[in-house]
Amino acid sequence: MSMLADRLPGAEVYYPEGPQVPEGDMQMRRRVELAVALRSWVSENHSEAWVCCDINIYYREGDARVVVAPDLAVAFGVDKSAVENKGTYKVWEAGAIPSFVLEIASPKTYKVDLCDKPAKFADLGVSEYWRLDPTGGDLLGTPLAGERWQNGQWEPIAITPEAPGDDRIELRGHSDALGLDLCWAPPKLRLYDPTTATWLRDHEDEAARADAAESWARAAETRAREAEAELVAMRHRIEHPPTPPKPAQ
Repeated sequence: MSMLADRLPGAEVYYPEGPQVPEGDMQMRRRVELAVALRSWVSENHSEAWVCCDINIYYREGDARVVVAPDLAVAFGVDKSAVENKGTYKVWEAGAIPSFVLEIASPKTYKVDLCDKPAKFADLGVSEYWRLDPTGGDLLGTPLAGERWQNGQWEPIAITPEAPGDDRIELRGHSDALGLDLCWAPPKLRLYDPTTATWLRDHEDEAARADAAESWARAAETRAREAEAELVAMRHRIEHPPTPPKPAQ
């Protein structure tokens, strides 16, 4: 596994943004869901962490050919001033190697994910390499797989069927790098924090949460109006009691 980038002397080097890899709607949706969930999680729990989403990661200063671009990557201990609003991630500037990477399989990329990316991620110094097949296993044979770098090689991470009782989750694996469970809940990959016993929220969860809050606010406003109307009616009855009927002559 490599340490921070080897520095090569010479002229200034151009590090292109990228990659420009076509992807389907299914892959894009899963990537956006996971990016939103991870970015929300790190903003609340890990101020020094950074989430890369489908950008070039350069890890040898002076050599733009040494590059890899995972769908998602998470690094801890990052100098955020070096990566915020940047179109690339340069390890020697960020000060941290991503410890977690995940690739989302597509018909055009899954062979590269299986055959080429493991060696690149090992060279980069990644601790865990995960693969998601959003088709449910048509491309990779399984919806979810992960490997951890140990003893100089990639060793499989245990992926287990979920215990009966939660019909949403089919497979679950634990990421030591993140401290999170990765759960295949077709058609999504959900992230679960076992420490807080909570699910990480993606953009659809946030939208549903906002809708629920808005509905609660509307209901509270309606109840307030009804209570105010009842109070007005009560005051009117007190201030204007009904005239008692005259006694019969």
